[in-house]
Amino acid sequence: MRNPLSGARVALLGIPFLLVACGGGGGDGNPPAASAPPVVSAADKCKAFAGTSVAGASINDASLVAASAASAEYCKVTGTLHSTLNFEMHLPTVWNNKLLYAGGGGWDGSINIVPSSPSGSTGGYVLVASDGGRQGNALDASVFLNNSTAQADFGYLSIHSVKEVSNEIVRQRYGTDAQFSYFEGCSNGGREALIQATRFPNDFDGIVVRAPAYSFTELFQAFVANGKALAAPGGQINDAKASLIGKTVTAQCDGLDGAADGIVSNQAACTFNPAVLRCASGDADTCLTDAQIATANTIYSELKRADSTSVYPGWGPGGEDLGWPVWVTGSAVGGTGLQFQFGSGLVKYWVTGDPAFNVLTFDPEIYTAGLRLAATTLDATPDLRSFFGQGGKMILVHGTHDWAISYKGSIKYFNDVATAVGGASTRDASMEFFLQPGVQHCAGGVGPDTVDLVDAVAKWREGGAKPSAQSIVARKLNPTSQATVQTRPLCKYPTFPKYKGSGDLNSADSFTCQSS
Repeated sequence: MRNPLSGARVALLGIPFLLVACGGGGGDGNPPAASAPPVVSAADKCKAFAGTSVAGASINDASLVAASAASAEYCKVTGTLHSTLNFEMHLPTVWNNKLLYAGGGGWDGSINIVPSSPSGSTGGYVLVASDGGRQGNALDASVFLNNSTAQADFGYLSIHSVKEVSNEIVRQRYGTDAQFSYFEGCSNGGREALIQATRFPNDFDGIVVRAPAYSFTELFQAFVANGKALAAPGGQINDAKASLIGKTVTAQCDGLDGAADGIVSNQAACTFNPAVLRCASGDADTCLTDAQIATANTIYSELKRADSTSVYPGWGPGGEDLGWPVWVTGSAVGGTGLQFQFGSGLVKYWVTGDPAFNVLTFDPEIYTAGLRLAATTLDATPDLRSFFGQGGKMILVHGTHDWAISYKGSIKYFNDVATAVGGASTRDASMEFFLQPGVQHCAGGVGPDTVDLVDAVAKWREGGAKPSAQSIVARKLNPTSQATVQTRPLCKYPTFPKYKGSGDLNSADSFTCQSS
């Protein structure tokens, strides 16, 4: 469908020409004085989108949102593609000529347009977000049962499709393309980021990947394996025991970075054997039974196939007191950990196609073909050659206390990228990786979890300064006042923040990035 705004612009631009060509406007034979074009308000420019069709998308609403303490004035546009893929855009009245797409989470189902990086909300970006092609609870995978459209949208297509629409909306609103386009996502949003980089390498100039679930099929097999261990006789671990494990890890490994500050920063040197907590006799909240030790070992250990090839690297120790009640044991979310809930969704609605399937009986060896087929839609590869080749820059970051997605998975991906692109030097010219000590899934935990990576990737893509050369500082904020209470340098993998031996433990100036 032809865009009515484009036609109106052409007509308006042609009026002065027609007047001059016809000799109109002046009786003395002289051309008439040029008149200034009518001034169109930001509100009118915004409202003009409502009810139109742009690049195949129906624009449902468009309204100007007044400036507030949180953001400058912008036009909020909402729209839909093929009746099930919803998106939202914020078009700032004062634009920085850039676009930032914010990724989703879980099985998607809703729109979260607020970026993780502070500059994304305050820097004048056009903001874009979408719902992955489905609406509902982020834990609910039932929509994917025998639904190829929903599967394709969620798996790899929705971000690209909406990006095409957003490009045209930007052209119509500002009369030009965005000079630079960026993407930032965590968890499933991190998977979406890597899907974009590998399948649609020209969509974005820079990408921030936080804690990516880049291989749903492998990660979710580990989720199911952990759930089976917890469901085994005597295998359940209560909150007191999870706290015991977390405190034991901290006591054992806290000082490895030179500072007793409650944060394990030298994660690579932190080894933990849950057997050190074995009960001498009976059972108590101050120890672990053999069955509970077996559960913990399953969680920490690499998951392998029957032929001993690797499926998933397992989780590193630390932060069990905060992370396990939500993700592993489920005591904080109704008794079933989010890991098993997500794993069950994949098994029931995607791999087996049986909503009544007993996931505790799931044997990946029996469903190898189904898992491989699902991987072709869901999983991102490490082949970033095309993205790097068009000048794309990528920052990968992961919290070491993440109990949804193991930071070890990101280490594996980072290493696999080197193999895929022809070596570490090629990778490192366009990609850098950072661990966040003590940070839980995407945010939270005992470590500084707020860090502006959109600003960092933009400086890299536009000015050439690698993030590791930008002296980036991660901050811990007071949850009430939002005041900064602690800072740490963000250290390029495999280095970590090591205490200098003196100075304020809450100041980044007291730490330096070291490898040992």
